[in-house]
Amino acid sequence: MEEMHRKPFVIGLTGGIGTGKSTVLADLVSLGAEGLDADQIARQVMAPDGPAYAAVVAEFGPEILAADRTIDRSRLGRRVFGDPTALARLEAIVHPAVAAVIADRVAATAAPVVVIEAIKLLEAGLSRQLCDEVWVTRCHRRQQIARLRASRGMSEAEVRRRLAAQMPVRRMIAQADLVIDTSGTRSETGLQIVTAWAARGLPLPPQHIRRGTADDAEGIRAVLNAVVAEHGLTILEPVRSVAQERAFLRALPKRAHITVAQLGAVIVGFQVIEPAGRYTRALNHVATLGSYLLAAARGHGIGRAMSEATFAAARRLGFRKLVINVRADNTAAQTFYAQLGFQPCGRLTKQAFVDGRYVDELIYELLLEDQTIA
Repeated sequence: MEEMHRKPFVIGLTGGIGTGKSTVLADLVSLGAEGLDADQIARQVMAPDGPAYAAVVAEFGPEILAADRTIDRSRLGRRVFGDPTALARLEAIVHPAVAAVIADRVAATAAPVVVIEAIKLLEAGLSRQLCDEVWVTRCHRRQQIARLRASRGMSEAEVRRRLAAQMPVRRMIAQADLVIDTSGTRSETGLQIVTAWAARGLPLPPQHIRRGTADDAEGIRAVLNAVVAEHGLTILEPVRSVAQERAFLRALPKRAHITVAQLGAVIVGFQVIEPAGRYTRALNHVATLGSYLLAAARGHGIGRAMSEATFAAARRLGFRKLVINVRADNTAAQTFYAQLGFQPCGRLTKQAFVDGRYVDELIYELLLEDQTIA
């Protein structure tokens, strides 16, 4: 019996111009979604063989055509931008044609998730027709202006004119199921996307475990700061800047090793091993371990896969023992390391002062030649 075609989870992605919709779409596609760009589809439906071509030319006249009889979008834009009535006439022709193409694509997809990126998703009624949820991107207005001036060469006056013609962000947010703040780094935005994806029970792609470098500083910093923000998991403080994290990674000793874990394009975890003592060769066989994983990525075998890669790297570098300090109140981490074969071997009383109180740390050790993962 043929398996029934499963309906995908459909996300409508919108937000003001320059707020990072395309970046968010790219990360969602990397996680396994099919991405549909409504602007590209609008170009298709207004192509000479498209369903909206004849009606648009009839409405706005042959003067909007280029020499090859295609619609010159610049000429058409000059006709409709700044003229709400003309823009409404254009949208009344194009939006239904775009919606029909998108509906066909959604019905035909084999992907578990479809993302419809449309700057006028809400105005066109696409959210009500096709979407399970609406996600809205936002950032500071000054960032929108700076991004558009840098990426599209627009003057500030042109940017402000475009922004004035769009739905106010507060109205978008009022209709949103999720708001994605893109005012931080791209990696910070990516962690929001992975967290939202996992929270909806959407299937995670296979993890990609690889060696990290200083070029991964932005992603590593984002993960570390997310773990710090949970409180109770680490004694570390947030890293203020990507430059600080990059400098730290570049300063690691030669025998250090970084392992990173990615879901799609997003770094979601990392581990670092360093020589335990640099002042005597007697400790050359010992390395310290630090391990950090985004909350949304836990429970999927990613921490274990990172650890296996890190253990293999440690052996190649000549280490025979790993040592890690774990907060005494972080019972989940204690269970995790025990499953990897680490053994408790000591307690450091009042080792750290964090969140306004003293906390103990437990010392765990692992002899790599005796390692068995439960």
